[in-house]
Amino acid sequence: MEIDLLTTERLEIRDVGLEEMDHLINLCIPPDRRDDPLFIEGMKEKRRWAAQLIERYGSIAKLAYLDSKPMGLIQYQPLLGDRLVEITCIFVPEEENLRKGIGRSLLKALMKEMNEVKPFFNNKPPLAFVTWAFQVPGRYPQHEFYRRIGFKRMREENPFFLYYPLEEGYVHRPKRGEFIPQEEDRGKALIFYDPSCPFCIYFSEVIKRAIRKVAPEIPVRTINMFEESEEAKKRGQVPFCAVNGRPIQASFMDRENFQREVREALTPP
Repeated sequence: MEIDLLTTERLEIRDVGLEEMDHLINLCIPPDRRDDPLFIEGMKEKRRWAAQLIERYGSIAKLAYLDSKPMGLIQYQPLLGDRLVEITCIFVPEEENLRKGIGRSLLKALMKEMNEVKPFFNNKPPLAFVTWAFQVPGRYPQHEFYRRIGFKRMREENPFFLYYPLEEGYVHRPKRGEFIPQEEDRGKALIFYDPSCPFCIYFSEVIKRAIRKVAPEIPVRTINMFEESEEAKKRGQVPFCAVNGRPIQASFMDRENFQREVREALTPP
């Protein structure tokens, strides 16, 4: 892995507060999409989410600045009941800034901070980081980036769900959750979205259009997993989408298999 020492020496890592929120949000969105109504709404959703968590926890992200320009981000949130910190995103958008140590510098800054006690963890440090290493097409595999730094697989069969112990000897054993359909889910499509990502409304719309191709008349409900947390919680392990009480496992980007699963969910047994 190439690391540009000159770049990392000149980097400034800042905690994201209310003043830096626009930098955090805009860094995720390609400039040519910032006037798109779906992204405008997604940015509003993220701003509401971020403002509440910053007030509650102090910060939920760090930004790397080079010559006062934001170059990369790491975003995270505490999982209070488990005493864990979930890394929800680590991202360096511009290709010319890749492999210069920006992502590594952000992660090391977060590791240093999380070795300290936290009031929201009853004045204890977190036990571990957990993350889902999502893939960005054409970029260095994110799970390999984490593995090089010492992250471990939660389950041997899945290379993308990873953890990093902060307490010596800690081993993360994730709970195997199941989707719990509700009676009111029958005959409907549910789309669950996470407002911590400004792509949330855009992705929700893509999923809705894919469902409509198969079932034009089906009622579709979108559920904000942060603001409607009880609705998500009572359904257990929620997918991106469920139809007629059945979770859709295929990615919405895999249109053929996604639509096949939607048809199957709507076919009487």
